[in-house]
Amino acid sequence: MRHTLNAIVRMSLCAAGFVMSIYGSVQLNALKSPSFRELLHESAFWVAAIGGLMTAIAFEAMRRAQVPAPAAQPGETTAPVVAAKPVEPAPGEPEKDERPVENGDKLSLVEVVGLAAGGVIGSGWLLAVPTLHESLGEAALLGWAAGGVLMLTIAVVMVEFGLISQRTGGLLFHPHDAFGPLVVIILAASLWISYAINPAAQAAAAVNGLAEVLPALADEGGLTRVGSTLAVLVTAGIIAFVLLPRRLVLRTNAALTLLKIAIPVIFVVCLALAVPAPLTGQGPAAGPTSTGVLSALITSGVIYAYIGFQAPLDVTGEVRGGRREVAKRVRWAVYGTVVGSFLLYSALQLVYAEHMAGSGAEHGTSYARLTDTATLAGAPLDWLVVLVRLAAILAPIGSGIVFTYALSREVYALSAERYVPSGLHEPRASRLPGRTSDSFWLILLVNLVLALVVLVAVGGDWQTLAVLNTIPILILYAVTCVVLAVRSELLGTGLQQLLPFAAYAAFVVIALVVNESAWDRVWKGVAVIAWGSLVLLVLPWLHHLRIPGLGWYDAKNHGARLFSRDPANRPFLVLALYLVALTLLSAVRHRIDDDSVWSVWSLRALVMIVASGAFVLLVGAGRRYLRLTRLTSTRP
Repeated sequence: MRHTLNAIVRMSLCAAGFVMSIYGSVQLNALKSPSFRELLHESAFWVAAIGGLMTAIAFEAMRRAQVPAPAAQPGETTAPVVAAKPVEPAPGEPEKDERPVENGDKLSLVEVVGLAAGGVIGSGWLLAVPTLHESLGEAALLGWAAGGVLMLTIAVVMVEFGLISQRTGGLLFHPHDAFGPLVVIILAASLWISYAINPAAQAAAAVNGLAEVLPALADEGGLTRVGSTLAVLVTAGIIAFVLLPRRLVLRTNAALTLLKIAIPVIFVVCLALAVPAPLTGQGPAAGPTSTGVLSALITSGVIYAYIGFQAPLDVTGEVRGGRREVAKRVRWAVYGTVVGSFLLYSALQLVYAEHMAGSGAEHGTSYARLTDTATLAGAPLDWLVVLVRLAAILAPIGSGIVFTYALSREVYALSAERYVPSGLHEPRASRLPGRTSDSFWLILLVNLVLALVVLVAVGGDWQTLAVLNTIPILILYAVTCVVLAVRSELLGTGLQQLLPFAAYAAFVVIALVVNESAWDRVWKGVAVIAWGSLVLLVLPWLHHLRIPGLGWYDAKNHGARLFSRDPANRPFLVLALYLVALTLLSAVRHRIDDDSVWSVWSLRALVMIVASGAFVLLVGAGRRYLRLTRLTSTRP
């Protein structure tokens, strides 16, 4: 018990130091050329200095606490197994199931569904429904339908191809097989940033939900200082929770997911039968337009509300059962989540629109306020208001737990392949409850720092966090679609032969959705990907140059490939140029008036042509890479 408390204190001290350093640095950044004497009189300077000192002390304490990890006992799982690149069996040799014999620690169907549905049902249904109603009015269902069709198409492509090899970390290592390590650098930056930002976005949403009870947490400009501080603490709490025993985390998430689904369903049924009460201040209804529907998919949070279904694909190698059982569980979880979330979101949108029209409420009115004034059989719905406000806090937190859990597995796999420092996957002695050794606490600490930096930088603004979460994950989805087309020879017969066409359609539609989004959000999302990729490319190069202080960053120097005739260069350059072209086309769209129908549709046609060309070039570059590297197959 004493060792556990010591470990918790060290982690808490380190996290508090990071938060204080970030907060103090942001406050000092607002000062204009202060003198040293003025700095000494600024409280923010001392906050940053003390925070840095606390962080250094905590790191030193954790370093001294590390001892060689004891050997794992039989049957004890300390980390997910990253499969080596398998090859096809020799002719006449029966295929072997390489899955571990010990299946007791694998994920059950309930836990897999908990990951898929728990990742999707977060803050999206709470904040996207009112925002979409404000953008599209009665046409809001078109937004959910368009987003649902796109997400289901992407889900089919990702699931059917991902089940071919059933690897933990497959979202990144299928592109590695098809394009080489340089493209994986871009995708790793996209996935890492998107997944790390998600807990911060969910924490901001949870605090926004709590602000309806405690108004001091938020105002018209977003979260207040108190609200931002609480969001930081919630983010740290979400990430710290994943350090608990794995089975406890998964079962708690499954229970939270059941609660997160039950509350919206009860809400829909009760509000459908309830009578809305009139409110003052009716706002003008927005009319549906084709431009609005496409734009709303990102700006109103529709795509953000759907993402998360891919969580089981991050940990496919950890699902219980043989190959057929794993495929069955993953399909049920992912397809059921996408279809079920569409039905739930559509029902929420319908009852919300009905009560908005009946009450005459202003745009953006929350569920709780509509419920607070409605009556069911003449009785008030005070108890339902409590449930809605509870869901506004628990649903985002549950989704953040799923993304944090999935990211720890992806970063572990990246570290095992030396895309990031190998120290992130080496087992260390652990005094955490239920673990004798652990390799995830350092990963989670790095993710916490990244999440807190972004949270403080955007001031806890949920919409900005949602966009920074959405654009990178859409790029990951798009490249996954290309991977399927590159490795189409691995597909089976029948309907699977149609998957390359679905992949092409999804790739082009993603380009259209990004192009129709607000320019300030597109360039921020692409800039985040660019900065993340640059960091993952430059740090290994600096380590190779033996720069002092970077001896620990022993990732492979993949950036050196750019200065040679490496076959991985071509797909990397095609993808990078495509992202630049997509950003420039979005800037052009920003300058075109929606009333200029000819210009709008001409630009859309150009976007489709550019996306189609990029798809063909990426497929060609991928097949060339396969041919030159003589990669055999990802089929076990």
